[in-house]
Amino acid sequence: MGFFEKSNEEVVNRVISDFGDFNGVRDAVDGYIGLVESEVYKKTVFIGFDSVGDGPDPDKISMLNIVAKYLTTFPLRLPFIPIFDVKDFYVSFTFVWNIWASQLDRELTKEECQKVYYGDLVKRIIFLLDDFDSDLETPPVDEEFFKKLGKIKKMDKSAEKFSDRFLSFRTTIQVNAFGESPPTFGVNELAWTRFLAGCHAVHSGRNVISVNDLVVGNKVYIKLVNTDLDPLIRSL
Repeated sequence: MGFFEKSNEEVVNRVISDFGDFNGVRDAVDGYIGLVESEVYKKTVFIGFDSVGDGPDPDKISMLNIVAKYLTTFPLRLPFIPIFDVKDFYVSFTFVWNIWASQLDRELTKEECQKVYYGDLVKRIIFLLDDFDSDLETPPVDEEFFKKLGKIKKMDKSAEKFSDRFLSFRTTIQVNAFGESPPTFGVNELAWTRFLAGCHAVHSGRNVISVNDLVVGNKVYIKLVNTDLDPLIRSL
């Protein structure tokens, strides 16, 4: 049986059999299974990653200059090289853009683009994670946070195995639901959920990514797709 010929049940069982005892894994699995039934998610998968406007102006967002200072620009992901690069941060704007546009079922206006780039949602996702839609105040940009994030170089062994298992699971359910899994989307989805995992690791005071961090990263992403972003973004 080839990689793209597995059943959903088979890949789900592989994840649960090895990692079902870890807190939140079952919820993350169920959350992704629910996503493939969502029209918003399907649109997000196929919307592409090239139509996100002119991008944010670094002169208007101090966080961008801090990110550029501490996250690597090295083009290859190699052992002992920091895991997160500047692109992993910038794709945060792309996912918010694409999910919002998919929910609205149209292109964003120029004013809406500005809300993505210069509003607080990306900052709230990075610093509040699962509480991005809460009543908590948006935290100030913490330079030390990005300094620590830029020093993370590895996942622990369990996290590496879980990452592989979850990638196989996610790709399989996409292919079984949609007939394909666009390579560009899959790469960016993996990178961004891992970036969110790194954010959770830093918030937890660790410099190595754990299974729990990856679970949180995926759950934040699933929640973002399932959240009505229009009133949230316009209120920030």
